[in-house]
Amino acid sequence: MNNNQISAFLLSRELGESYHFDIPEVKKDWSQGKILKKTTIPTFHPNSTLIWISGKLNLMFTLDNQGRVIFYDIFRDHKGTILTEPSEHAYKCVLLDTDLIVISKFQSQNSLSIYKLSLSDLQTDKINRFPILENLKISLSNIKEINEKSGIIALYTQTNLQIWSLQENTLLYAFPNNNELSFAYSSNTLIYWQKHASSTAIGLISPGAQICKQYTIGSLNDINVVEIIQGKLVISMNGCHLQYIDLASSQTVYIKKGALLQYYQLSSQEASVGIFANGSGVIIDKEVKEFSVKYNDYVFADLLGKSILCSTSGKELIFDGKTYDIGFAIKKVQTIGCNSDTHDIYITEKGRIHILE
Repeated sequence: MNNNQISAFLLSRELGESYHFDIPEVKKDWSQGKILKKTTIPTFHPNSTLIWISGKLNLMFTLDNQGRVIFYDIFRDHKGTILTEPSEHAYKCVLLDTDLIVISKFQSQNSLSIYKLSLSDLQTDKINRFPILENLKISLSNIKEINEKSGIIALYTQTNLQIWSLQENTLLYAFPNNNELSFAYSSNTLIYWQKHASSTAIGLISPGAQICKQYTIGSLNDINVVEIIQGKLVISMNGCHLQYIDLASSQTVYIKKGALLQYYQLSSQEASVGIFANGSGVIIDKEVKEFSVKYNDYVFADLLGKSILCSTSGKELIFDGKTYDIGFAIKKVQTIGCNSDTHDIYITEKGRIHILE
């Protein structure tokens, strides 16, 4: 979506009219393998380290290592406005379709504060905080995971594991705690596992679909990744090959690439990316696609189902498995992100944000 389309959408929304636009499939036709840069802007706090960046419509958001959240308006030459208060430290931001979710802690409070900011309010210079999950007294250690794709947060209380919708501010499910079990939540399914004498038992419970399945893995090594992707139960265990179980056939497939260095989950759909020590990578989606990497350290983002990897050295960007050279100087990449409406990609370094076409 270009700026004219964004403007038309915002005007129609203010007038109470419906406005439809078609967002084409994301394609980056960078000729000769070179990336095209649209512009570079300074960061609001030039000496801070950005740990997250994302965008919707005409807004771009950042979170830095000092817990400060900034938004920039592309219609106003990327003018920056700070959203957090001086006594507040933000730990996590989640950008949903219509709201920005901020998880933070104020100096005067013992527990976390979770609130949402309406994107339409921010576009008219209104900063209104709407508290959510306000009756829960939780700390960072209570949070099991936050899934941007489904807009849920999984957290532990004294008695159970709770699954909440951040968008609707409602409790979806609650499961009793069990000290002998470990848990994960993926694709609307509770995944639990337990070590036995010589194997690990993994179970799946899908409350909505009323599905309950169990599998046995012939290893006692610790599980560091377990999730469901396109009908596959993907499992990474320390010292083992990455593997997945086809949930329809119960067949196990091993991805024999050696040690898994990095693993990332896409926020926009059920897919993931793995990088291995042997210089290869895989995209796990409906199919498994392989690609090559030159470096051992990448930062990650995804754009409408396409994975984006950028080497921290600033030399290489891999878009959906295809490699491009970054044709401008970057000292060290801090983080990357994107705007799902404009299709812009953001690459950040100290004091600067590079915006790619």
